[in-house]
Amino acid sequence: MKKLLSFMFLLCFLSVCFMLCGFTFFKKEAKPEKTNSVENSVIKEKLWCTTFQLVWNDFMDNINKGKPVEFVNGNPPIADELNKRLYTESILSSDSYYKKYGLISKSLRKTIEDGIKKQFNEKSDILNLIDWNAENSYLFYVMLIKDFNFEVAFDELKSSTFNGSEEKVKYFGIDKKSNKRLKGNVDVLFYNSADDYAVKLLTKENEEVILLRSEKNDSFENLYTYIEENTKFDEFREKDELKIPNINVDELIKYDELCNKPIKDSNYVISQALQTIKFKMDNKGGKLKSEAAIIAVKTALFPPIDNSPRFFMFDKKFVLFLKEAEKDKPYYAMKVDDTSFLVKD
Repeated sequence: MKKLLSFMFLLCFLSVCFMLCGFTFFKKEAKPEKTNSVENSVIKEKLWCTTFQLVWNDFMDNINKGKPVEFVNGNPPIADELNKRLYTESILSSDSYYKKYGLISKSLRKTIEDGIKKQFNEKSDILNLIDWNAENSYLFYVMLIKDFNFEVAFDELKSSTFNGSEEKVKYFGIDKKSNKRLKGNVDVLFYNSADDYAVKLLTKENEEVILLRSEKNDSFENLYTYIEENTKFDEFREKDELKIPNINVDELIKYDELCNKPIKDSNYVISQALQTIKFKMDNKGGKLKSEAAIIAVKTALFPPIDNSPRFFMFDKKFVLFLKEAEKDKPYYAMKVDDTSFLVKD
């Protein structure tokens, strides 16, 4: 009897130990680790450039018979947005972008490399990431280059923190000591309050740099609409000041949520969807370089007036847009809410 009780006690003890160990194991597994895909999704929320929309438009026109892309198991939100075709090359001057598509081959790669060299004197940051040995595959490619210089170089301002950061970043703009002619660089679009305002910076190339300071957390499209709805236009006054951080963006974005999914009424799937964005801006001006590529692989067919001084201080989260002066929509946008894209001192 004693042996039986001892055995039962031992069995119960081991069962409790197993349960505790099992609980600890699953508890550890339930906590996800940070991955590159998570970081990539955060970047997508902060950066946007029309280049990927352009290659998506070409993909719809030439592979999907002009129809919106519908994935068999449902669309991710980004696909529904791209299908709206809200942006086309009509918002860009023809000399600012280069587009090409065709069957993947070494000759296509050379054609693209020669084309961007001739038009921009640039090399690609994205072509080395493409599988050039892929068979029965189409490449849709675009490069956008924009260079702009402010009418007069702004003053370099004292480095300071951004949005409560511990590290200091570089700034440029206009302060009390600045030459009055710098005010001609700036149009005030509106000033609703000390935390809600927008300005436009003028450039020699007729590009517009639009900056919005707001606590609103919304899509780029809605934020730009907000600017349009509030714009009253005003001059930059004598006592006004302006402070803008130097920006340096260099990102590769992978749209994996669009890849390897069967498309309704199509015998193609997207195998790669990539975009690069490089954007720099300082007191003299800026440069944007962006590329985008979609690779479509052929498969078996799937089933069907106050004069007091105003301070335009972009040292907290803000949004930036780039737009050609005669066009009605921007071709680039970014949200800045930390120092990730800013130039450290």
